[in-house]
Amino acid sequence: MVQVKVEKAKIDQKQTSLLVIGVFENEHDFSQSKELDPIVFASIKETLENKEFRGTFGSSILVYTLGRGPMKKIMLLGLGKREKFTDESARICAGKAAQKAKELDAKEFSMLQFSNLDEGLVEAMTEGVALALYSFDKYKASNNKELPAKIDEATILINSDSPKFQSIADRANLVVEAVNFARDIANLPPNDCPPAQLASIAMSLAQEYGLKAQVVDRYELENMGMGGIVAVGKGSNNPSKLIILEYNSGVLGEGQQKPYLLVGKAVTFDTGGISIKPSEKMDEMKFDKCGGCTVLAVMRAVASMKLAVNVVGIVPSVENMPSATSYRPGDIIRMYSGKTVEVLNTDAEGRMILADALAYGIATYSPKAVIDLATLTGAAIIALGANVAAIVGTNKQLTDRLRKLSDKTGEKMWELPLYDEYHEQIKSAYADIKNIGGRPGGAITAAAFLSNFANGVPWVHIDIAGTAWTQEGTYERSYNPKGATGFGVRTLVKLLMEDEKPQPS
Repeated sequence: MVQVKVEKAKIDQKQTSLLVIGVFENEHDFSQSKELDPIVFASIKETLENKEFRGTFGSSILVYTLGRGPMKKIMLLGLGKREKFTDESARICAGKAAQKAKELDAKEFSMLQFSNLDEGLVEAMTEGVALALYSFDKYKASNNKELPAKIDEATILINSDSPKFQSIADRANLVVEAVNFARDIANLPPNDCPPAQLASIAMSLAQEYGLKAQVVDRYELENMGMGGIVAVGKGSNNPSKLIILEYNSGVLGEGQQKPYLLVGKAVTFDTGGISIKPSEKMDEMKFDKCGGCTVLAVMRAVASMKLAVNVVGIVPSVENMPSATSYRPGDIIRMYSGKTVEVLNTDAEGRMILADALAYGIATYSPKAVIDLATLTGAAIIALGANVAAIVGTNKQLTDRLRKLSDKTGEKMWELPLYDEYHEQIKSAYADIKNIGGRPGGAITAAAFLSNFANGVPWVHIDIAGTAWTQEGTYERSYNPKGATGFGVRTLVKLLMEDEKPQPS
């Protein structure tokens, strides 16, 4: 993966194949670059003043230096209107710069800081570059001429001492490595990533980063009473697994001995089971494991950063297939918690496996708070589109924190309500609850189902069905190449980093 560095350097002294200079829309003040060779500076100034380049968001133009200076080329990159520029803008623009550098077959490139220097800017620029240069080429021949060029290094040139900001970039590099790890797993095809393979990946992760790990197999799941996980996986020849990772920071301060519990849905392929899905776009159901991939990636990030928090990650992993042994509409399943569930639709399987994992995790680890992530409902996409995740929870403070952090990371989330009326929709005539509540409010009734297994612990559910991979309606972001996005990793890591510090009441 590309490494992003931060340097305090004059641009007339920085040896680089490509220097990227951000330009705000319709702003012609180019005083920041007077250190350039006078002829190069005059050429750029004239380009701006003649409005050959206006600086509209994401636009770019190349200027060749013809040997006049230490850089071979200069790219002017449009930052859009100054008043609308945010950390997310910086992330997208840095990603565009990286993509252009790759197109030019550059091995390295440098960028001037885009705006006023602060931690958020450096973090966003680092993330934009490293996320945009991700590619999933595991299944392409090594001699394939279409494979992208590799950029080894990118440098952010700043007007301040660099050690403090280099530490910000180093931290961001670790988080991006975790995001790209999540993308790598999520992009795996179902024939190469059944539940057993996902468990193997988790065990390797635990060994590399010193996590405590456990994998619970099918027959033990049956003995434990994990009726939901067992039922969903019954139709597949690939046995279900319950993956558990623990990160213990050793911090025993007030409130820290109780861990955060993260639970991620990992259906390695979802046909819908007996309630089979339409064939169109069913190939995308390899991404139904993205919630679990996010949880594994967060555990990696937390361990690599050595955060002073305690975290448990639980990933129920199944394959939902139709067969003679599949669970059926009409079945009544007894869950780990003891509650019974009437199955009306076998394609509402994610909530079944999450319910068992939530109940088990809460009973076993007594967490301070629980967050689950799942590609759970198409209804979340109908409600919010493909660029915003739905959040529903029982703890307003935790929900608000996640939503505000998502604004900073660009992983947008929006809260949906959980009124009592939604619980009425999942009441069953034959069991304690049923696994679907009808079309109205489908994303919320799915969350209402899960809330039955949160047992009074502060809990937030994040439905990432629209945001976990690039799909119809996805807004094009330079830092999200086609396929899995790793959505949620950066926001959850920020939450856990923030939790290292006392929170305002």
